[in-house]
Amino acid sequence: MNPVKTVDEAITFVENYNGPAENFELAVADSLLDPVGINMAIITDKVLSKGFRPAGFEQKEGFRIFKFKELE
Repeated sequence: MNPVKTVDEAITFVENYNGPAENFELAVADSLLDPVGINMAIITDKVLSKGFRPAGFEQKEGFRIFKFKELE
């Protein structure tokens, strides 16, 4: 799994995904996880517009894998 390293990469990844929320996983490089959370706020906004909501994450060496569910 190759983590995204920019907000633009993440947005493109989200936009190009076609499938159920439960199968969608977004790997984000630790370098993109800023202390204030601005980058993830922008990415999460795009994910929400797709009808998905966050459902946790798994920390790996150098990145996190974010998981999602359908909005209820």
